[in-house]
Amino acid sequence: MLEAKKMEDRKPHDSNFTPRMSRRRFLQTGLAATALGAVNLTLPGCGGGNVYLDDYPNVPENKVSLKPNGKSVLILGGGFGGMHAACELVDRGFKVTVIEKSSTLGGKLKSWRDKTFGVPPVDDPEWKGYPRDHGAHAVWGFYNNLREFMFRHDYQLWKFPRESTMYNFLDRDGSQVEMGQPTSWPGPLADLERLLDVSRAFSAMAGERVTPGRHFMGKIGGFDFSDKKQRLYLDSLSFPEWARLVGIPERLTRRFFGPISEMALFDPIENTSALYILMLMSLASGHHSDMAIDIFMHPPGETYVKPIENYIRSRGGEIVFNTPVMKIKHENGRVLGVLAGEEAPAGGVTTWRCNVCGSVFSSPTKPGRCPVCGAPASEIMPFSGGGTREYVADYYVVAMDTPGAKAVSLASGLGGQPYFDNMQKLEATSVYPVNLWYDNCDVWQKRFPGHADFFASSFKLLGITLNWAMDGKVNGKHNNDPLVPDYQGKNINVIETQIANTDLVRNLDDDKIARLVHEELKIALPDLPPPTDWYVNRWDTYSPQRVGYEALRPPIQSPLDNLFFIGDWVRTDHESVYMEKTCVSAKMVTNLILEKAGQKKGRIRILRSGTPNRMISLMRAVESPYP
Repeated sequence: MLEAKKMEDRKPHDSNFTPRMSRRRFLQTGLAATALGAVNLTLPGCGGGNVYLDDYPNVPENKVSLKPNGKSVLILGGGFGGMHAACELVDRGFKVTVIEKSSTLGGKLKSWRDKTFGVPPVDDPEWKGYPRDHGAHAVWGFYNNLREFMFRHDYQLWKFPRESTMYNFLDRDGSQVEMGQPTSWPGPLADLERLLDVSRAFSAMAGERVTPGRHFMGKIGGFDFSDKKQRLYLDSLSFPEWARLVGIPERLTRRFFGPISEMALFDPIENTSALYILMLMSLASGHHSDMAIDIFMHPPGETYVKPIENYIRSRGGEIVFNTPVMKIKHENGRVLGVLAGEEAPAGGVTTWRCNVCGSVFSSPTKPGRCPVCGAPASEIMPFSGGGTREYVADYYVVAMDTPGAKAVSLASGLGGQPYFDNMQKLEATSVYPVNLWYDNCDVWQKRFPGHADFFASSFKLLGITLNWAMDGKVNGKHNNDPLVPDYQGKNINVIETQIANTDLVRNLDDDKIARLVHEELKIALPDLPPPTDWYVNRWDTYSPQRVGYEALRPPIQSPLDNLFFIGDWVRTDHESVYMEKTCVSAKMVTNLILEKAGQKKGRIRILRSGTPNRMISLMRAVESPYP
């Protein structure tokens, strides 16, 4: 982890910093803010409504289908950002080519079938296999720009039933705290109701009373992303460091913010920058719907990624698979072309390629799983090499994860400038989703009735934990739209947990990891039988949000005039995270390219992430995150 950068302007006594408020003054202004919140949520949206309150915002001017403009774009990487940018650009008349190193689009959203996991359905000769993916993909309600894209393309998410308690925090000691989405109070008074519910949950987790007027509650609510000094200050220290400075109880840091960090930021809380935890709190606080979590229809590779691939092709886009980018050719501040592909292996060397992660490796015999990502043998194919070729376009968009972008930049001699040198200092983090199959088992339904998941705290390995085989009942009522219909009524549990602290298990084999996870699950579910089957995915390319990283992130526009970088790891100066940030960067790069091409039509309206809230705006006016 990078050491915190020493900055003179982070001192609380600096005249540029907002002075500390007294607890009485904060309580008074907090009550005033609540009263002001009574006129909240009247911000106009399209068609006279409030676009921020829609599950899928409708921005009519973003839906365009323009004629070819004679300009071309080469997108390097077909992950979440690359395929979204491709959709936006083909709609606006650009000739788009996507180069992807693996055999499918989607990046971390791709899925694939595994016939070796679990128990096949009885008498089903057409069974394709269990759909594996990177893990559950949560889409928060504040992901307004991603949801706007979905509206245009008619994609739907699986909605957690809104009458259920959304957040279920389980500690290793057995204590359980639920956090809901209260909406019983009319209109904007729901803001106050939600604040009181959060205070109640925080009190239960902290083991002491937490009121809306508590000092640290004002510090959390006072964060203003638009203030660059605040961002740099919070970027300079970890969340636990900041929490101690503002008086957040250690037990609350461990039991609430710890699980949130592992679930949302894929890192233990000790590694996480204070900036990103406060961003999450800010984004989820505008309206009760912002806190809601939906997930992609299962499996995402078939319900979301494949339709996008078909759409890109239908609009004249080209997709080149199994073609890693080797080098960017550049001269005089512009990219001239890109060299991509791979040569055949040396004679006598047996080489394989993983369809899922695109890795190429040598082995005398076909391995049982990919040594890089853990994909099954069915996804490993012989590799012969198709050679390399040069791709040329007017504009180039690097839509890779951090390791990929760093490797290509280094191989291309893009150094000696802060933009690229700082990029090399950004590291990736790891997440290991572990899935365990339990036959003849209804233990989860008895222990967590009405919950599809729980957030684990104080466990060594368990992170966000989900049962894919929910029995279709929530709060005692049958849910007509189960999470994964194939598993309903089978008397099975398919439990997934995501290990964020991968250093504890990195050197262990999959069987040992599965056994350790099962042992921890039995702390929460004592009657859990031995698992029938299991698998482990190993992903080492996620973007961490660590101390000092915000100052290092490159903006979308690179020093080369026609070269751009997008993803959740770049700097956008737009308050957003992960898939939402990736989608925002895809829209932003589209607008940049439109501007450079001199095309006025088709500019994308980018929404703010989260719902505007006057109560929070007032809190920011009178409070700040400084100790």
